[in-house]
This record gives sequence, C-alpha cells and structure tokens, in this order.
Amino acid sequence: MSTIAFWSPFAEMGCSSSTLMSAYATAFQYRTRVLLVNTGQANCGIEAGIFQDEKLPADVLYSFEESGWDAIERLFISGSLNKHNLRDYTKPLLKDRLDLLTGSMNKSERSASEKGEVLKKLLETANQCYDLVLLDAERSNINPQLIVQQADYVVVVLNQNMRNLKQFFEEILPEQLSEQKLHVLINKYDSHSRVTLSNIKRGFRYKGSISAIPYTTGYLDAMNRRDVARYLQLENLSEKKDVRKGSLTAGIGELTRLIMDGAGMRTMLKRLERGA
Repeated sequence: MSTIAFWSPFAEMGCSSSTLMSAYATAFQYRTRVLLVNTGQANCGIEAGIFQDEKLPADVLYSFEESGWDAIERLFISGSLNKHNLRDYTKPLLKDRLDLLTGSMNKSERSASEKGEVLKKLLETANQCYDLVLLDAERSNINPQLIVQQADYVVVVLNQNMRNLKQFFEEILPEQLSEQKLHVLINKYDSHSRVTLSNIKRGFRYKGSISAIPYTTGYLDAMNRRDVARYLQLENLSEKKDVRKGSLTAGIGELTRLIMDGAGMRTMLKRLERGA
C-alpha cells in the first residue's frame, strides 16, 4: 500500500477537488482498492463534491456516528481498530474499488498528538486492506505537515501565480520537502498563459515530476452540484481510448499515471497481473 497526500503551502489551490478527481480516476483506470480519507470536517473538503449528510444542530458538541473519522477515533481509543472492521466504517463510492472515510461530525477537540496517533494507526490498518490511501491535507483537522510526513508520495498543488511558484521552488521545496518523493500539480491551468509547464521547469531548474489540470467549467459545476462521480464517468475516464491533448480527461489520466509510477504502484500491479 502507498499513502498519497495532496497538499499545498498556499490557500485555495484546489487540493480537495484534485484529491477527489484523482481517487475516482485511479479507481476507474486501475485494478486497485482505494481508500479516500477526509481528515477534516464532515461534508467539507473532498465530501463537498459528492454528497451531503444532514447537518447537526449548532448546539450539538458531540455525536456518536456509525461511520467516519469519529468512529475510527472510538475504535482507536478502545484498541479495537483492525483490518477486519475498518471497511465497516467507510462508505463505498465505487463497489470494490473506492471507499470513503468521511470527516468528523464532532466539535470537541483532541490534542495534536492524539490526532497524529489516530492517523498513524489508521494508515497502518489501511495498509493491510487497501492498495492506496489518498489524504487531503487542505482542510484537515490534523497538522498538514504530519500528513505530509506520513505520506509515501506527496502531490503539491499549485497554480500559475509566479510569486507562489518562486516561493515554493526557491524556499519551501529545498527547506521542507528535499527528502520527499513528490509530484507538482498545476491546477486550473491556462494553456495560453506564459507560465507554461516547460517555462516553470526551465525557469526554476526543476527536474522532477510535474503535470497540469486545466480549468474546466463542467468540473466546477459538478463540484457545485455534488455530482463529481457522474461527471467523471461521462468524461469516459473508465475508457482506455485516445483523448484530446490538454483536456480534463488527458490531464487527470496523466496525473494518475504519474502518481502510480511515483508510488511504485504500476510496477506492482503489472507483476500481480503476470502472476509474479
């Protein structure tokens, strides 16, 4: 199993939407079992694009939920979280391919160290029953740096803002991520901008993995309708065929391929298919 974290040092880069589309695309395109984890509040972040549960009244501080992060915390505290019961507390998004661990409904606060221990145990347990775990660090209740540290591979979500790019490549990357396996994703990419992928790589002498997801009105509307799954299916992500260069489908397909390669998953899957 590999843990993939989607993270950005800047606000409003679209980490949640990128995590969500990557989870569906991976489940559509590869024979993998994926766990998508919302480490933030329920109905927010990655959940904002798929469905919405009934909200708790404003004066409710704690709710015993039968699924999601709160259930995992209770299992962790009782010492009963294991590979046999983890899936009982997730919601299936694609049968036998993609499960979602929903976010917390509770407003009570645990310490940073407690949250970190729950995350470590969750990943250790998920390692035994899933091929990939995708974490969204943008709207998390857990320190984003801890999520990055626990990840085997990090997708850094940026945009074409040159000030942000300069700060990332010249300061943040060498100081915080020099030892981390990562992929740079330029989100809401405008192909007509002078800040192209090739110019970014050349200007900052970056030799690592990088790709782009174009700005797409249809995907934005799907997020607003909480209908991302159907939209991506209509985009034929599940079909292996030629797609238009620069399209959303092409961008997502390249992103998932690079993530799977970076995490070493495609090599492993090929070996399994050959019966090695």
